[in-house]
Amino acid sequence: MQKISVIIPTYNRRTEVVGAIASVLAQTIKVSEIIVVDDGSTDDTEDHVGRMESPVRYIKTLNQGVSAARNHGIHVATGDWIAFLDSDDKWYPEKLARQFACIEKTGAKVCFSGCEDESGDRLDDLAMMDPDLGLGESRIYPAADPRFFRHSRHPFIQSAVVERNTLLRAGLFDESLRVAEDTKLIYRLVMDHGHAAVNECLMLISRKRDTCGLSDDNEPRAAMLRFECYTRVQAELYWPMLRRDPQVAELLRANHGYFVSRWAELAAVTGNLELARSLGREGLRSGGDVKSWIRSLLVLISPQFFRRLMRRKWNV
Repeated sequence: MQKISVIIPTYNRRTEVVGAIASVLAQTIKVSEIIVVDDGSTDDTEDHVGRMESPVRYIKTLNQGVSAARNHGIHVATGDWIAFLDSDDKWYPEKLARQFACIEKTGAKVCFSGCEDESGDRLDDLAMMDPDLGLGESRIYPAADPRFFRHSRHPFIQSAVVERNTLLRAGLFDESLRVAEDTKLIYRLVMDHGHAAVNECLMLISRKRDTCGLSDDNEPRAAMLRFECYTRVQAELYWPMLRRDPQVAELLRANHGYFVSRWAELAAVTGNLELARSLGREGLRSGGDVKSWIRSLLVLISPQFFRRLMRRKWNV
C-alpha cells in the first residue's frame, strides 16, 4: 500500500477538528500522516491538537485562508497520495478502503466518492452524471468526460483522493479565490487527468455550524465576493471546454450568465452602480436562463430601482 497523507485545514474549530481527526484514525486502512494546518486560530486548537502523537502533524500558520492552508499541507506532505478533509466533516470507516480498491482496479489518479449531510441527503450528482453506475459501484472516466460538467453539484474536494504528483501538475488551489477554489481545482483535475468515482456516500459533510463560512454568508458584500469567484471559475473553464465539447461549453456559458447576473444584483444592492451596469451588460451577452437575462436587463436599465427592489431581500 502506498503512503497516504491527509490534509485538514482548520480555523477556530477545536472541537470539530478533533472529531475529523478521529474519523481518519478510524479508517480500516492506515494513513501515513494527518497534517492539520491551523490557519491562525485564536482559540485553543493548538493546546488540543498540537500535543497529539503520530500520525498527526500539527502546523500553525498565519491566517491566509483555506487555499493557502491546503497548499501548505500539500507542499510538506510525504505521501504518494493526498486526501482532503475539512475540520467540521467526517469520513466513514470504509472511505479510503473503498476508494483505493477502485484505484487499484482502474488505475485512476483521481478518485471521488459520494457525500451526505446530517439528514442523510445526498449532496453530489455522481449518480446523475452516470445513471448506469449503480449504488456502491465504481468506474473510471476519461479526461474531460462531458457528463461531469453537465450537473451543478460536482463531488466535494473532501471526498477526493489524488496522486500527489498529479495534484502538483494541476497547479494546486488558487489562493486568489476566496470561494470556488475547490471547484477550479476539481475541474482542472478532471479536464486533464480524468477521474474515478465510487457511487456511495462515504463521508459526512457538516451543515450544522455555529458560525457561517464564506460559502454560506448572506451578508451582501460577502455574497458579492462569492459570485465574483463563481463567475471567474466558469469563465476560465469555458474556453478549454469549447475546444473539447461545444455543447457542454454552452452549458458553462449559461452558468456564467447566471453568476454574472447575481454578481450584478449584489453590486447594485451594495451601491456600486457603475459596476452593476457593466455586469448587467455582460450578463445580457452571456445569456443564461430567462430569470438571469431579466435580472441583468433590470440592473442595466436602472440599477437604482433594482437596488430599492432588492433591499428587503438582502436586509439593507
